[in-house]
Amino acid sequence: MKNHFLLVFIFSAFALNVFSQGDVPLPPPIEVAEGPSDIEPTFPGGQDALMRFIQEHITYPQEAIEEGIQGKVYVQFYVEKDGKVSDVKILKGLGCPSIEKEAIRVVSIMPNWIPGTTDTALLERTVMNLPISFALGGDDFDDDFDDKVKHQAHWAAFDFGYITLRNVDAISGKAFGTNFSTTPYWNVNPATSVVFNFNFLEYKLPIFRQYLGLTTGLGAGISSLGFRDNYSIIHTKDTIYAEISTAGKFRNNTLTSYTLTLPLLLEFSTKAQKNKSIYFSAGVIGSYRFSSVTYQAGKDDQGDRYRNYLYSRFNMRNFLLDGTVRAGWHAFGLFASYSLTPLFQKQATMAVYPLKFGVTFNIDYLK
Repeated sequence: MKNHFLLVFIFSAFALNVFSQGDVPLPPPIEVAEGPSDIEPTFPGGQDALMRFIQEHITYPQEAIEEGIQGKVYVQFYVEKDGKVSDVKILKGLGCPSIEKEAIRVVSIMPNWIPGTTDTALLERTVMNLPISFALGGDDFDDDFDDKVKHQAHWAAFDFGYITLRNVDAISGKAFGTNFSTTPYWNVNPATSVVFNFNFLEYKLPIFRQYLGLTTGLGAGISSLGFRDNYSIIHTKDTIYAEISTAGKFRNNTLTSYTLTLPLLLEFSTKAQKNKSIYFSAGVIGSYRFSSVTYQAGKDDQGDRYRNYLYSRFNMRNFLLDGTVRAGWHAFGLFASYSLTPLFQKQATMAVYPLKFGVTFNIDYLK
């Protein structure tokens, strides 16, 4: 693919045993036959063909684009008697290994040159010094920059946080209520009500360069509600409630759901590089609950330990939709989400809405 980022400049004197004075200190000159009739090595097709070859085969390294690195790299190589290119190295670089590696790679794959000659023979070996400019600019800059510097998503991450439940106040009708007087078992313990998400896949759709884009992907989540008291969940075909258990004190008492998640987020980033970017995103997360289980552990009246697991639907909704916000810097961030749909089926119990909040760690930094 033609790369409009790259501007290649070749000095007009092709017998490049020297650069323009003062640019780069050169190694001791290679002794070649001298004389007014010497013909220096040439690229097949001439200078224009050389420029086209480099432009068609070189790729501006993504790392350099994101860091805004540009400038001139000086490459030295030899044209052998048979025209082959050999001993390619950097005389002067930009301090960016990926740019220097790319310059060496492209020069190394050049086809055989037309070797230099004297009046009577081919030149045994000729040193060539080629300056190549990597430039983020010019009339073609905007279109190609959009192709190279993309919106960087921040969905792929490990999330850990806490859950609490909210309801609609029966008297005022206001959302985000905390009055659980008629269903005290839904006043869960936030210290033992936890959420863990593994957001393993992300896809980014740029809207405006690296600054703004849409993010989607996939994730898997575990949400566990921890009960404050010795409640035991009871559910029928149409209802769910809880009663105080007399079978000893529960050491653990939770209702856990396992879900798959699909986000749609509008995300703003300050930079293209994740390790330097402050980001903020907001949107919705759809989730599908594929399993639920209650877990109770403790000691009975005789002092014997027990663990009880019960898998069921518990009249929970299979599909939930959450509004969410996420913000952070570098690998770390914060998230919060609030369910826009009740946790349980209509009429099964009081309408309760999970509120989740916590920290996030971007998995790109584990690579």
